[in-house]
Amino acid sequence: MSGTDGRKNARAAGIAAAGWGALLAAALALQFLSRRMPGFAEWYAGVIYPGILRLLGGISSLFPYALDECLIYLLIAGVVFGAVRGIRRIRRKETGAAVWCAGVLRLLLKAGILWLFLFTVTCGINYHRTPFSKLAGLPAEPSTVEELEELCLWLTGQIEEVSRNTLVQEDGLTALPEALAEKTRDAMAELGNVYPELGGWYPKAKPVLSWKVLSLEFLEGVFGPYTMEAHYNPDIPAYNQPAVLCHELSHLKGFMREDEANYIAYLACMGSEDPNLKYSALLLAYTHSINALFKADRERFAAVRGQLCEQAERDYAYHRAYWAQYEGPVSGLSDKVNDTYLKANAQQEGSRSYGRMVDLLLGEHRCRKETAMENSGQKNGG
Repeated sequence: MSGTDGRKNARAAGIAAAGWGALLAAALALQFLSRRMPGFAEWYAGVIYPGILRLLGGISSLFPYALDECLIYLLIAGVVFGAVRGIRRIRRKETGAAVWCAGVLRLLLKAGILWLFLFTVTCGINYHRTPFSKLAGLPAEPSTVEELEELCLWLTGQIEEVSRNTLVQEDGLTALPEALAEKTRDAMAELGNVYPELGGWYPKAKPVLSWKVLSLEFLEGVFGPYTMEAHYNPDIPAYNQPAVLCHELSHLKGFMREDEANYIAYLACMGSEDPNLKYSALLLAYTHSINALFKADRERFAAVRGQLCEQAERDYAYHRAYWAQYEGPVSGLSDKVNDTYLKANAQQEGSRSYGRMVDLLLGEHRCRKETAMENSGQKNGG
């Protein structure tokens, strides 16, 4: 190699290093601004993020399958191929082990910087936007056990009423609604008419081919930020799938908090005309609420829990049996990883943040009671 070629290579390497450094600096700067500058995350969510969703989501929507799942398979294949090729080159003495290891470390460093940047611009900033609870005017306030019991009883009655019109399989379990992906997307778009932050275009949620991996990890759905895709586990109990799809679709609109994604899913499915979507929403809300009542007052829990209708009891029994077969070290590790991930993104309660949905449900129930009382007062006054 001539001296000129060496200088060109050194210059190219310097430019590349500067580029990777700039990418890292940009990711760190965006993380800092979203955490420390008031209003930045909200501005980003309303101005920049929708374009990213439309671009990446539009590309991934061209594929009928989960694009990022296929990319993961390609990545695994590439890692295996690279490792085998590197070992063969070392054995043939075409390169030294130290040189090869240094190359691998450089590659991992670049991959880490790229991951951090993509994560930041596709979902990391959105963790720090204005919570949906504030946009909906439902502050999460402390509530009494009596209020919680009242909410559970209201949900119990609603579940029994809606279950009379749901589609049911031959085995007595709740069936999947027809055109599940389309109906959940329509439900989310309809909710956008009430909350503009949820309005606009939605891609269809896609089932994951390797659903058994999700089941082993106790996961019902996954948000794919790098391809802007909402994924769900198609093997989980049918009654739960509509709520799971809407939960993941809410992440596509930049609402990353798990408790709020659950509440948004509840609102979307409740607003649908399909009884199976309403049933899914009600059981989602009931599960969180009755679990909270169990922790607060065992006697009240026992009295309320015994009033659930037969249809819901059958679905719950199947739900318990389904997940029992996947209990093990993988699910435990997955929960710990998820807990760490949530805490790293400003959800300090970790996995327990899922329980905060009950506060939003209680806030909504208070509003419902106040509206009913006002209407009753107007009628009496008239």
